Amino acid sequence: MASKTFVTPLVRHVTTRGYAQAAPALSREARISKTILPNKTFVAALDNGSPVTRVTIAFKAGSRYEPQTELGLAHVLRSAAGLSTKNSSAFITARKLAQIGASVSASGDREFVYYTLETTNDNVDEAVSLLSKLVSGQEFRAWELTDNIPRLQFDIAALPPQVRAVDLLHKAAYRRGLGNSLFISPKKIGKISSESLQHYASNLLTNANCAVAVVGDSQERANMIAQNLQLGSGNFKFDSDTKYYGGELRKEMGGDLAHVALAVQGAKAGTPQALALAVAAKALGSGPVTKWGASNSPLAKAIGNVGPFAAAGFNVAYSDSGLFGVVLSVPKDEANNAVKICGSFLKKASLSADAVKAGKSQLKVQILSEADSGTSLAESLAAQGFYTGSVKSPSEIAKDIDALSANDIQSALSSAAANKISMGAAGNLAFVPYVDEL
Repeated sequence: MASKTFVTPLVRHVTTRGYAQAAPALSREARISKTILPNKTFVAALDNGSPVTRVTIAFKAGSRYEPQTELGLAHVLRSAAGLSTKNSSAFITARKLAQIGASVSASGDREFVYYTLETTNDNVDEAVSLLSKLVSGQEFRAWELTDNIPRLQFDIAALPPQVRAVDLLHKAAYRRGLGNSLFISPKKIGKISSESLQHYASNLLTNANCAVAVVGDSQERANMIAQNLQLGSGNFKFDSDTKYYGGELRKEMGGDLAHVALAVQGAKAGTPQALALAVAAKALGSGPVTKWGASNSPLAKAIGNVGPFAAAGFNVAYSDSGLFGVVLSVPKDEANNAVKICGSFLKKASLSADAVKAGKSQLKVQILSEADSGTSLAESLAAQGFYTGSVKSPSEIAKDIDALSANDIQSALSSAAANKISMGAAGNLAFVPYVDEL
């Protein structure tokens, strides 16, 4: 049987990085270097001796920056990665990448869009040249965007209901900005013009909005990559911070399950409070720790015996705000009781010492485990650069986690619990209570 390796696209589109608890840390022993170039591009490098080099070119071009009249631009931008550029057609780009065994992926979240290259060390120069042209020479030809419509339709059709619930939660909590969906509306598919996409890219894919991160090569290499990018010099400025409003949005989809995301306003990225809430999210629970096992987390114990269900704490932090809460999937007939318990659990804002200790350990395991993935690591370096203008080593992050006291975590929880609850729900919502009933 042929290996699936040979059918994997060489230019790969990933809809979203997901809702990570915290940015992954870095390799335990390798040294990280960083600088900010005169053109305001943030550059970081981790030369860890890996035989594979990963290069991430990231931009502040996520969905929060979309104009309200053109929602869905960021999704189309991610999906258009690998189409024809000023230098070559999509076929030629894919063929050249195949010849050197390299791959490029495009992913994104509400704030950033990432273009990540993976290649062997002996092909770095050619692969980086292709990546630079792919990023800075995009043309968004109208007929290619039309041909790309099935990919967008598949992205929407394949969305898990839990992701839909979290997406609705953001819309309910923030309305605009961070409330903009990660995904284009089905009604808008095919309605985004090449001119609108080019204008969006020209304004946001600029030096001042760029971060370059390299894993497996030197700082000099990273600086060279950043300096050779043919980007505009515009300095797009976002109007203002996104305001947290609180509210609810529901999408009736039928079925036997209700999928509900509840959250309160958390803390912005890079702050001790955000780290404390990341620990608290792990302490709430993230499902069974053994396959087919039962969950013994505080959240699962609070919900009790209401039939098969899944519940996990989550924390997302952005440059100016954040959300801390719970994602719940439960049989529709049990939704009323289970959702009210989760809402009460969030407002109670209390965790035992044992739960906090477990949360710290689980967060450190997640951070160090995710650091083993070179792609995640490169994207993490870029994100940290955007958020704080610097990067932290794993030992520093571990020390920060260990230094958090129970009072620190309790204080962060109490501060978050004082805010209004927001809710996003998808599935069979016949018995899901409204947010003012929690």
